[in-house]
Amino acid sequence: MSEFNMYIPVRDETSFMIKYYQYLFNKYWGNHVNVYFLGYKKPDIKFDKNIHFVSLAEKRDPSPNAWSNNLIDYFKSIDDKYFYFSLEDLLIIRPVDQKLLEACRSMMDNSVGRIDLWNSVQFGNGRRGHVSYYKTHMGVKFLIENQNPPQSVYRVSCSNSIWNKNWFLKTLERDFSTLDWETKANDGRNNNDGFNVLSTIDRWTPTVVHSLGKRWGGRINVQGMLKEDIDYLLEISSEDERKEFIDVTNIVPWSTVINLEGYQPNEGDISNI
Repeated sequence: MSEFNMYIPVRDETSFMIKYYQYLFNKYWGNHVNVYFLGYKKPDIKFDKNIHFVSLAEKRDPSPNAWSNNLIDYFKSIDDKYFYFSLEDLLIIRPVDQKLLEACRSMMDNSVGRIDLWNSVQFGNGRRGHVSYYKTHMGVKFLIENQNPPQSVYRVSCSNSIWNKNWFLKTLERDFSTLDWETKANDGRNNNDGFNVLSTIDRWTPTVVHSLGKRWGGRINVQGMLKEDIDYLLEISSEDERKEFIDVTNIVPWSTVINLEGYQPNEGDISNI
């Protein structure tokens, strides 16, 4: 199956992250994928040929609950049936498993609402009893989430995923913040709706780090990143931005790295599926 496009919403306050994201994306994923940042004011950044900026409006309503409105209008306008979706602060820090993504893309059909690309679906303790082995395809094992789980099981998530546009637009309602999307959309209103949520078992991609967070004051977290990449990001940063780089290993009691060996969350009861 052909490649999908990547879509990433971005705020004016965090659009400086695009220069970091595009360097790491093209190094570890590749410039054969088109990435569309969905924001407002176009930042003064030199964009690589596969990196695009879409201005959704002159400016965004400052209310957190306005997050979904322009996104809904935009996604209704595109022709993509399936696409990748991520956030601007999930920086890719290791080579992407292209064969795994190919297997995931070929699993998408009208019955699949989303394929979550994070290891937390397999290991998350809140999913115990609500996920099970689904099938093996192209040498990749997949699990499936129960369509009627409790709210602790995120059928809808902002994590790196492949989305079916129809289910994306069904779950993303107007006047939703990102928090609303991961809470209200998981309150049962989208249960038993015929769309399956899948994830992979014992093999995940991409490896990312949560680079921004309130717990570390919005500074630029580089936990798990290779030194050569940190050095390059510092090189393309302004003097003020360089002061914001930090490794949060000794600041927060959990890992901010996803899908990297040694950084898995605690294993749940399906770890040996």
